[in-house]
Amino acid sequence: MEKVIIYGTGRHAELVAHEMMKNKLHEVVAFTVKKEYLDKSELNGYPVVHYEDILNTYPPEKFKMFIAVGPQNVNRVREELFQDAKKLGYSFVNCIWPIPNFPEDLILGENVYIGVETAISNFVEIGDNTTIIGSKIGHHCKIGDNCFISVGILAGNVKLEKNVFIGLGSVIGPNITLREYTIVGMLCAISKSTDPASVYLNKTTQKQEFDSSKLKLL
Repeated sequence: MEKVIIYGTGRHAELVAHEMMKNKLHEVVAFTVKKEYLDKSELNGYPVVHYEDILNTYPPEKFKMFIAVGPQNVNRVREELFQDAKKLGYSFVNCIWPIPNFPEDLILGENVYIGVETAISNFVEIGDNTTIIGSKIGHHCKIGDNCFISVGILAGNVKLEKNVFIGLGSVIGPNITLREYTIVGMLCAISKSTDPASVYLNKTTQKQEFDSSKLKLL
């Protein structure tokens, strides 16, 4: 197993460390964040170290890295951290939940997270620094770098350009391209290709004027 430093101390970083160790994917040795975000010295028994000092404490000749942050700023934060760590000389591991019948022809980049209950069909390509949580990915899909898919469904032959975000429960129809920096919110259905930096939101769920004491649930 590779010895790995995880960038981040949030819930996603905590989850990644747990899954790496639980499934014996890699050996987690520490977490790291930039000094301005350092508010603890350890997390779940692992040390938390300054990212600015990482070359001295965990050099890239002996350790690899995983960037475990969310889709902030349309995934730009994760993208910038990934590129910076690469410039420092680090290579990256993937965190992929062991999935039965995982396609042998899957093409993967680095620093990829694929969570439990994800289903992936054949002829799929996934770029660098992409996170996929509990989603269904259809055949011939091409997912670009720095994307984040959270419990979404991609039909066949869907293309995601870089830094696309797909929210909970959204469905992307077949033969569609989501251009770079597209944001698809929760419970959206996309049936046409998008323009770059498009934003799609589902506004059908609205708060009512009365409270729940007025209802009888049968």
